[in-house]
Amino acid sequence: MNETSVGVVAAVCVCIAITAAGVGLRVWFARGRPSLCGWRSGRKSSWRQQYQQQSSKDGSRDSESVHGLSIESALDKLEGMAAQRNYAYACQYAEAHPIDDSTGLLSSSDLELIAEHGANAWQFVADEDNVGVSVRDGTEVEFAGGEQSLVANLQFPNEQRVYYYEVRLTRLAPGTNVAVGVAMRSYPPLRLAGWARNSVGYHTCDGCVYHSHPLDICRKARPAQTSDTLGVGWRPRSGKAFFAINGVIVGHVRTPWAQKRLYPIVSADGPCSLSVNMGTRAFVLSHANMRYWAVAPPEGQRPPPPLYHCASESLLLATSPPSSVHSSSTHDIPPGYDDDHHQHFHSAPHSAIDVDTSRDD
Repeated sequence: MNETSVGVVAAVCVCIAITAAGVGLRVWFARGRPSLCGWRSGRKSSWRQQYQQQSSKDGSRDSESVHGLSIESALDKLEGMAAQRNYAYACQYAEAHPIDDSTGLLSSSDLELIAEHGANAWQFVADEDNVGVSVRDGTEVEFAGGEQSLVANLQFPNEQRVYYYEVRLTRLAPGTNVAVGVAMRSYPPLRLAGWARNSVGYHTCDGCVYHSHPLDICRKARPAQTSDTLGVGWRPRSGKAFFAINGVIVGHVRTPWAQKRLYPIVSADGPCSLSVNMGTRAFVLSHANMRYWAVAPPEGQRPPPPLYHCASESLLLATSPPSSVHSSSTHDIPPGYDDDHHQHFHSAPHSAIDVDTSRDD
């Protein structure tokens, strides 16, 4: 074998080794890399591996083993003081603020608000416990840090088959985890969506969808980053939620909350800026535009202003006394004129003015 053949064989071996290494790295990054969100939620790595082995590809899982845990057992499986403290806070908050899990539609006052403002009627308002959260125009949300969540003021109408909204990650600081989804009223304001009872939330840090518990992973998608658009869909008749990233649906989740009062929820644990679209502009998901999945029309039908020249239904609150009513002749006189000027103004004859229209050459 000459030197040329040896060089070719060596080059081929090097290419094969590089290719194998690249495949191994991709597999490690896709399956075996450490989870930042797992560290945030506090679940221990051994429990995480065991639970992921129980979860199948079609999404079926043994959620009873998670939700059946006592608070002490769950705290034992959570790693880190912050994760244990936040989990205990969520449990205490749920006991002090019972969740409204009733079924029903929007009230008449809510329907009037929607008829007047359209999709703009849905707004996110900070709770008194939220710190460092600012909301502009009801849908432009900015978080400063710490676990914070905001629930919309109105529930999904529960009249049509599907409702959908989107959240654009306008600014996302490194290490910040954003969670969006659906939740019931009285959700803990200092807990991310999906990590407390009666909520489902997609988390951007690891792409997992959590169902009412930091240990219950019901779906696995890809992580999200700045400028991505997250979509959240809710099917009230079947109780299914689904999530989308940049117009592509990445997973469905079945819940026992058919026809329940569910609300949109956005949350984060670090500095970020979010822009929520409840239907006031076009969605990135094309199906949502073609099938009218928005919660309401973009614009409401506001009533016209009252006819001010019509006094048939007006109430006269005050009027001028009769002594202050002047005649039409004196009422038209500018202030500062005396009687002589007044008489001269009315009695002076009008004289014609001759205008010389000839031009001097």
